[in-house]
Amino acid sequence: MPARGTYLLILRLDRDVVGLPVGKLGALDFPAGYYLYIGSAFGSGGLPARLAYHAKRRKTRRHWHIDYLREHGELEEAWIIACPVRLEHAWVSALSAAPDVQPVAPGFGASDSPCTSHLFFSPVRPSSHTLAETLFQGIEKVSDCITHLSIEVHTFHDRQLTPA
Repeated sequence: MPARGTYLLILRLDRDVVGLPVGKLGALDFPAGYYLYIGSAFGSGGLPARLAYHAKRRKTRRHWHIDYLREHGELEEAWIIACPVRLEHAWVSALSAAPDVQPVAPGFGASDSPCTSHLFFSPVRPSSHTLAETLFQGIEKVSDCITHLSIEVHTFHDRQLTPA
């Protein structure tokens, strides 16, 4: 059975994207910078299938809000954690409190979530140290019964998925 869990995508936009239609959210503006998107993969294909899906820039059919933005941005990294506990809400809460990162596009990626948005913006790339610290703080708030976890970081070059 493939590993299931929660992931964070880091997308880079090199130029502003204005008036991008994003499904039922309507036309949205996205300034150049870095976008952090939090999602989960608890379906049959788990994390491997979801990462392979997001690695493709163009989709034959857009399924999630992030698919619209993905067509315009470079996927730099995916941070994943294989864990049976759903961590999306905890990671959204933790990122909301992180320095130099702000939630954007209300409703983005949050169709099935009480969170305002699962998409965050930063004009500069957040450091790996800050991201790791923030995500682990989010995990600690959810469950003190988890004793051993690790986050895998995957980098993307020429649309190929490679472990960091």
